[in-house]
Amino acid sequence: MLREPRAVWLILIAISAGYAVFASLVSVSYTAAYGLSRWTLKPDTTAIFPYLVLINLVTWVGYAMWTPAIFWLGRRFRFDRQGWTRALLVHAPASLIISSIHLALVGTARFYLQGMRGGDPDWGQTVADAFFRTIDSVLPLYWAIIGLQHAVDYYRQARARELRAARLETRLIESQLQTLQQQLHPHFLFNTLHAISTLVHKDPDKADAMIERLSDLLRLTLRKVSVQEVELAEELEYLRAYLDIEQLHFGPRLRIEYCVDAAAMDALLPTLILQPLVENAIRHGLEPQVRGGTLAIEAQADGDTLWLRVRDDGVGLSRQAPRRDGVGLANTRSRLDRLYGEQAALTIRENPGGGVLVDLYVPLRRAAKRDVSSTSKPASTQPLTKAGVA
Repeated sequence: MLREPRAVWLILIAISAGYAVFASLVSVSYTAAYGLSRWTLKPDTTAIFPYLVLINLVTWVGYAMWTPAIFWLGRRFRFDRQGWTRALLVHAPASLIISSIHLALVGTARFYLQGMRGGDPDWGQTVADAFFRTIDSVLPLYWAIIGLQHAVDYYRQARARELRAARLETRLIESQLQTLQQQLHPHFLFNTLHAISTLVHKDPDKADAMIERLSDLLRLTLRKVSVQEVELAEELEYLRAYLDIEQLHFGPRLRIEYCVDAAAMDALLPTLILQPLVENAIRHGLEPQVRGGTLAIEAQADGDTLWLRVRDDGVGLSRQAPRRDGVGLANTRSRLDRLYGEQAALTIRENPGGGVLVDLYVPLRRAAKRDVSSTSKPASTQPLTKAGVA
């Protein structure tokens, strides 16, 4: 029955006690003013402040004690579309019964208090007096508490619906992100295996090296299954493994540069977010050129934004196939939208020096600090500066 937080009862009792004191002050003030009038008799000597406070506390705080029972009745017989008739048939007599019992207790308390002050009251008369003098103000309290109970329940139901909707939306987004991530894995795996297959007969040693590096890449991938965000250092570790395979495939035609702000290494970003951008730059920008070209990966922490750039000096947008937004880029845009909404952006434009610039902006959030006093950073997570790889 007592399913409400204790704070609800304490608030109701505090309000009732405050009103009891207020009502006592009003009564004392009225009695004093009435006694000073030349048309009235001497004020009633029993209307003293401590006595009035006790009586009012019994009246109002005592009724607040009925709240758990009234709340239970309110939940058992609700005023809704289907049950309002039955609720009315239950609550109408219940309000009269509870109010009558309560006022009988108030009259009994008044009887004993008057006796303690030296009076000789009649119990029946005192109870009847308490009933007929205050029933009109006490009876509406029952219906006010019923209204409060319905309001509390409707609020809780609304909050519960909002929470369920939020949880469903979160699960939907997580499911969509996992689906997108699972789509991405076979996409680049297929391309990598295709590259290996072209070298199996031409250069078996290089194909073996690519297979070995691919196993490292898959191990890193499996380690991040269902993980939506990783540190930039981990993302670059994964990207290095992928680019090592591409380097074996393209040889000296592919030159790679890194320019990464050391302060951004612990920033969080979506898992595998750079790989499709890099793959696009190589496949559409650099591979069509006989001489190959340079691929640059840049990252910088700028205020509350993590800025990432993939730059190539390839053929540029105008000479590429019309449909540039393939599986990789479409997947990347969808993931950014589901993770960050309007806080993230992905732009693709011509590089003034030739090639394409892909800029990626995500909110700057850092991973929890880890204790690195006893362990050194792996070589792949050291701050990167501009460096060419032949």
